[in-house]
Amino acid sequence: MQIKIYVLPEYKKSFWSTQSLKAVAAEILRKRYSADYIEASSVTEIDFDKEFADGEKRVLLYIGYSLWQTPTDLSYLAEHGIHTLLLNYESNNFTGSCSRVLLNYRDAIEKCVGYLTANGHDRIALIGVNPHSTVDMLKKDRFSEYLRMKGEDPARSVYYNNGSVEGCLESFLHSRADYNAVICVNDVSALALLRRLKETDLRVPEDLYVISCGFSTMLAEHAAPTLTTVSADQNEIGAQAVQAYASLIKNPGDITLTVRVAPKLVVRGSTNFDPDPGTVVAPSLPSPAPLFDFYADPDAKSFFNAESLLLGSDELDRGILAGILSGETYASIAERLYTSENVISYRLKRMFKITGCEKKSELLALLTPYFN
Repeated sequence: MQIKIYVLPEYKKSFWSTQSLKAVAAEILRKRYSADYIEASSVTEIDFDKEFADGEKRVLLYIGYSLWQTPTDLSYLAEHGIHTLLLNYESNNFTGSCSRVLLNYRDAIEKCVGYLTANGHDRIALIGVNPHSTVDMLKKDRFSEYLRMKGEDPARSVYYNNGSVEGCLESFLHSRADYNAVICVNDVSALALLRRLKETDLRVPEDLYVISCGFSTMLAEHAAPTLTTVSADQNEIGAQAVQAYASLIKNPGDITLTVRVAPKLVVRGSTNFDPDPGTVVAPSLPSPAPLFDFYADPDAKSFFNAESLLLGSDELDRGILAGILSGETYASIAERLYTSENVISYRLKRMFKITGCEKKSELLALLTPYFN
């Protein structure tokens, strides 16, 4: 079976799109299917008669979402006899009769709040909300519902990223004594917060529990302390998307599927490894703010450079990284890993290219803040 895939161009370069595609590709490989990635700046430029054989059921996996573009795309695809399988997040903005594999970020916030309150941490702040991110606003709306249920003012405990992660953290730190727990909307904000808190008298997890609510990253496993996350299960996303596509192809009728992928809680050191016994609940309107490029923020840039390096590294690379982070010489690393100093130099040059570093000291400066 060949799976036709179209990624919304404005979404294609995002970290989240990359991870979704990786999960889908892994499942396609596991099922021994094949993938046809359709390259077009717009769905209106796709030649469907060329893409689909005569008599072939026309199903397209569409990855990404734009409040403005996607509804138009879905209507256009339906008018041209294409059954769309949309892979993205659950939102009240969805319309139309397409099939969907949805990440439930509202449930992710519920899981965060339920876990924290069940463990006695009910003075919670939400940090890092990008007012121009639909996903972040979904999380903010659900968290605001919880605060209203407690009789609290949502505006007081939601901290926005209006162009600077550092600025957002500064705002929170002025009121840090009011809270015993923090939910960060992504790992960028969470790991930046952990670094900043080391400069204060506030200890994690003794004084403050920290949870990240977004896509799980490898850097979360190396933080000091390691970071508790509530995130989409990438393997499950890929499995559900491919399974839904196959069901649509194989079913002779014109069925419509909706699959909701539940968030996954991974408890680590930033919440003291406490168990997960809780559940909780529940929109407010976006706050206007100037447009900005989240990926240009210094904290975000260093985070994604470090995460890209880890994602592209193998066991030898990770052994080399562990060695240079602990101050080992090339000779010592080579002996420990049963390789040569030339191989180590070659591998490091490749790492420099991935991260944009020019020398070892820059690579160390990039990685040290994220590792134990």
